[in-house]
Amino acid sequence: MSNFDFLKDVDEDLCRLIKDAEKLYRDEYFEQSIVQTRRFAENVCRSLLGERLIPDSTFDECLATLNDLFTKNIRQRELISDLYFLKAQGNASAHGKKVKQDGNIALDCIKRAFELGINYAVMTGGDKKLEKLEFSEEVLVMGEKKKKGKLKEKYIAKKKQAKKNNQLYKKKKDQAKEYVYPSLVENPKSATKMNFVGGLILLLAIAFYIYITFFAK
Repeated sequence: MSNFDFLKDVDEDLCRLIKDAEKLYRDEYFEQSIVQTRRFAENVCRSLLGERLIPDSTFDECLATLNDLFTKNIRQRELISDLYFLKAQGNASAHGKKVKQDGNIALDCIKRAFELGINYAVMTGGDKKLEKLEFSEEVLVMGEKKKKGKLKEKYIAKKKQAKKNNQLYKKKKDQAKEYVYPSLVENPKSATKMNFVGGLILLLAIAFYIYITFFAK
């Protein structure tokens, strides 16, 4: 299972490259996964250049050339943006002094690679129905159904906890709707007690007023 199976009929080499990035992410090798998405982006860039590709040219040079060519529509600009993003993140991971193991960046890179793959497939003659494909984090994390690992367990636990929280919230919400707040009218004993206390306070106030007025001299 892969988010990039649609690339099989477009370019098997590209499909293999990006599937490796998925596997690395699944095994929590996030830095390596990011670098692999950069490789995928560079190969997409070189493929799009076709006859304009100059042998031994760097990724920067290929990207600059493609950037000059792709100015016609939004799809082309999105593709260029994804290429620059994957290149920058890949370079940062490959040349960084410390291993960050940032799963969020790796996930973002794979999502960008997915959009890049869709645009590449459509631009090279693929079915426009590919545009309706949606990226699945579940497929990314779970991989094969028999796959086991920490990341899978975390994902399953997270889904179960979310379901449990939703059920608890619904239960409390239903209980709140059913609860009837007590009132003095509905509780005669409380009403009688409150009337007695109120009357007593009133009598004491009157007695104090009479004392002050007539006797306190």
